[in-house]
Amino acid sequence: MADALWNDIIYTDVLQSNGFVIDYAVCTTYSLDMPSLLSVPFMLGTMTDLTETAMRSPHLILETINKSAGKFAVFCNAGCMAVPQANSKVYSLLEQSVVQVTLQAKGGGFINFHPKVWIIKETNPDTGAQQIKLIVLSRNLTGSNDLDVVCELVGKIGTQPVTRKAQVKHTPLVDFLTWLIAKADNRTIRKNMHSICKDIDYIEQFDLTDSPFEDYEFFPMGIPGYDGYTKCFEQSMLNHAAEMLVISPFVDKNILNQMVSCNPSAKKTLITRHSSVTQEVINLFNNGGVYAPKEVLTDKVEKDVSVDLHEKVYFIRRNEGNLSYNHLYLGSTNATTNGFRRNVEFLLHLKFAPYKSSYEKYRSELINDSKECMFEQVLSVPEEDSEKEDVTNELMLRRAISAIQQAQITSNDGNYTITIQCQSNRMPSEPVFLYPLGCDGKEQVLADELTFKDMALDSLTEFYTIRIGDLRRLIKIQTEGMPTDERDKAIFRYFINTKGKFINYLAFMLTDEVEQYILESQQLEKELANDKASSLEQQISTSLYEDMVKMAYKNPDRIASIRQIVEKADETVIPDHFMEMYNTFENVIKQIKHL
Repeated sequence: MADALWNDIIYTDVLQSNGFVIDYAVCTTYSLDMPSLLSVPFMLGTMTDLTETAMRSPHLILETINKSAGKFAVFCNAGCMAVPQANSKVYSLLEQSVVQVTLQAKGGGFINFHPKVWIIKETNPDTGAQQIKLIVLSRNLTGSNDLDVVCELVGKIGTQPVTRKAQVKHTPLVDFLTWLIAKADNRTIRKNMHSICKDIDYIEQFDLTDSPFEDYEFFPMGIPGYDGYTKCFEQSMLNHAAEMLVISPFVDKNILNQMVSCNPSAKKTLITRHSSVTQEVINLFNNGGVYAPKEVLTDKVEKDVSVDLHEKVYFIRRNEGNLSYNHLYLGSTNATTNGFRRNVEFLLHLKFAPYKSSYEKYRSELINDSKECMFEQVLSVPEEDSEKEDVTNELMLRRAISAIQQAQITSNDGNYTITIQCQSNRMPSEPVFLYPLGCDGKEQVLADELTFKDMALDSLTEFYTIRIGDLRRLIKIQTEGMPTDERDKAIFRYFINTKGKFINYLAFMLTDEVEQYILESQQLEKELANDKASSLEQQISTSLYEDMVKMAYKNPDRIASIRQIVEKADETVIPDHFMEMYNTFENVIKQIKHL
């Protein structure tokens, strides 16, 4: 888990701003995996410079989750969470930050929640300045190695409401957030997102300084009042369009036909996946060519991991009167009818300043004769590459998810039972199996009502593995009666189960040198596991006392936060006389604050 987590933390460097701390972060993603979700609390802090060895510390993970509680929300598409290869009880500590978005089916298929956006509120602790960082990208919150695109905009939050013109410009972003708020049941999430919506009304503009762009526009799609096909595709992208360069992993002929039909003599180039190319697509782009990632990137035989295309970018030159302007659209929307007409999506429209780019210049940066070029032209398609993927199980899985109503937890003398209610008339014909995450041996067939008995407190979770055939996904089921505080305490005790681990946890809370702490604590914990280590334990306790004395004057709030840890820990792991020492510290801190 540590390796995957580390890879995601490297990627989240773009989510942090120098000199600022994150107050609250909202993420939208189509798919989600648990190690990447676990990387979010690290991104919210200042942990991105740690080594992989440090990342394996349970103290670090627990405390990072503790500090990030109530500071972020992740919205994902129902049925698109990956089942973790290695289960960890810490995942349940993150469930309150996950919002599963289930959209009603339309016609013969399902509608996907597909946007990939981060909206982050930040504060500079030295100056008090506040800003909203908007990150529009094509990557999901997963450990993917595919080629993606990311764009960052920053807007300074002023002290006065901005002009009506600026508010109208930012209304699509506010409406998108407002739509998301309605999907969240968690009051903390709703409150923080409402606050961000108000903050956006104090942003005159998102800064484009030092960029080749002079203007921007937001295009949410698939939410009330925002028809992506009409407003974005027809009225904006295709309006007087000439040359185009389309980058999209998935395509369909209807959308591509309309693009190519605009000013047919103008050059059009498509970059897509090999699997999306048909002879008809090649014929459509005979004036610019069809390109795909080189097979050396996508072939797992050549590399340990395959790399394919996942970015969605549209470069378009438009004739506007006697002038021409270059435009860039990027985000989550594929060049498909589902993308523009059905799904919930988000595209950012950027208008180039005059003379800052051109079709040929933009194309040559991606497609050229250099060895570093990642794309090759596709001139023909083998017949066996045109097979369609069977989505029957996927459709049935989505039906099963929509049939699940809620879960309820009851307790009898510490024995917990989970009961799940379903609507049988919405169930698929094939059997669907379900079990709480980490409880593989309790798998049952989904029915009108199913019960999981004799559940341990630290195994209670809102995350469930759902399976149909060979298809397995993770889902979140809204649960009544979840003893969240007691469950979280039980998980804490599962990891912090000795005096040595308790001492190390407190030492970690008090250190400013995390790397040095990790190196020392691993050896100390091994020695403390020895039955004859009582003298060493006393030695470490003395060292802990000295650290607490220093921190009491440097950062008394950190000393005060130890009370939360003491309340979570089992009394058998708290060293002798520690509480006497800690109570003394609390009294001293109270006196200091009154001076």
